[in-house]
Amino acid sequence: MIKRWILKETATYQYQIAISRVYFTIASILAIAELLEAKSVIYIFKPTLIPVLILLYLYTSKVRNTIYVLSLLFGLVSNISFMFTAENMVIYGFVSFMIHRMICIYIVVRLIKKFFLLPFIVATLPFLFIFSCLLNLTLSPDAAEFFPAAINAVLISALSGLALSNYVMEDNKTNSWLAISTLLFIVLIFLFMFQKYYITNVVFQPISALIFAFGHYAFYKFVIESEKPAEKEIRLQ
Repeated sequence: MIKRWILKETATYQYQIAISRVYFTIASILAIAELLEAKSVIYIFKPTLIPVLILLYLYTSKVRNTIYVLSLLFGLVSNISFMFTAENMVIYGFVSFMIHRMICIYIVVRLIKKFFLLPFIVATLPFLFIFSCLLNLTLSPDAAEFFPAAINAVLISALSGLALSNYVMEDNKTNSWLAISTLLFIVLIFLFMFQKYYITNVVFQPISALIFAFGHYAFYKFVIESEKPAEKEIRLQ
């Protein structure tokens, strides 16, 4: 019985490694394609990145949180929308990302063991200031995407405050993955806003592609680490 369980766990781990390699292979292909401006390659591989992560999560997790899968689907819609330069597609991208970020905040609040109100407020305020300045530098209040971008700035500030306050108050593996994920998404937002509205640089897109992939993977690891106590309960039933 024990031997069978060990073989099953080993096979599961090997499949996880295989799917993870596929995920990061796609991320690497996208980074190279962005550098070479190979649009056809980007259009083929970019929509496949998030579905592979969904597959990895569904295979790895014993809990299989449908809310997290839903957040990834909105992240996928946002990712595809930002592939296009039309104003309405950019707005769709902001709205989808906004919903994705709302669900992520809900997931974090549900999964973290403790909520530290005062550290959260102290940690959130600097991010609100930084993103407000970034918004004023890159977008006019008359722009159609200004308000979705402003709401997204508030949401990412709240998520950053959650991640930072929990990491400072309880430095563990789960909170470390959350902090890494949030930090990567902060950098991604800076790169996106500067590239789209302020400065264009050929290296921004490849770097953004890699940060996007690592950011989502780090949040996936946060979810998996948070679910481990629940997995133990399932195995004991």
